[in-house]
Amino acid sequence: MKRNLILIMLTLVLQNALAQDYILKVNGDEIPARVLEITLEEILYHQPDSSAAAVLRLPKKEVFMIRFENGTKEVFTENLPGNEVVTAQALSPDQLYLLGKRDAIQYYKGNGVLWGSAASALIVPYGLAGSAVLAFTPPNVHQNRVSDMVLLSYPTYVKGYKEQAKKKKIGKAAAGAGIGTLVGIAATVAIVLSTWQ
Repeated sequence: MKRNLILIMLTLVLQNALAQDYILKVNGDEIPARVLEITLEEILYHQPDSSAAAVLRLPKKEVFMIRFENGTKEVFTENLPGNEVVTAQALSPDQLYLLGKRDAIQYYKGNGVLWGSAASALIVPYGLAGSAVLAFTPPNVHQNRVSDMVLLSYPTYVKGYKEQAKKKKIGKAAAGAGIGTLVGIAATVAIVLSTWQ
């Protein structure tokens, strides 16, 4: 018992030591960091793999998003095209890719996958296979789910959109599978309990 407790504590300490934030720049670079402060003009951070405790500074206008160690994200949409009138031809491939990701976050809902997965998971345990199929089927990019239909002619935009939409779709399918499984178990328990009375 004592050994298990020590292993659990060591695992938690290592997990905390390895946990870190990630700064995703507008140009697509990803920087592992420990974000200290976000000001109006810049982001202050430490590099986690550096033994020096120097505070590094990054202009906020160069940052698209910060993904924190706890899973939350802060997106700086003011640094992306779309808040001002910009033609798609003026955007670099990296900017188109990030714009695709941003549009998927904003416009792709995935509610059909949520309820389809929930309905499929009601058939416990075989329904979970249906939920998995729904989750891993590539999402479609519809014209009514983007900020500008012209962007659909740019492969890097579509790639960014599909990657982000896929993440959202997998999350919705998992939530639906959980809902369906819980409803199925609750219904089974209710039926069993009603037959015993």
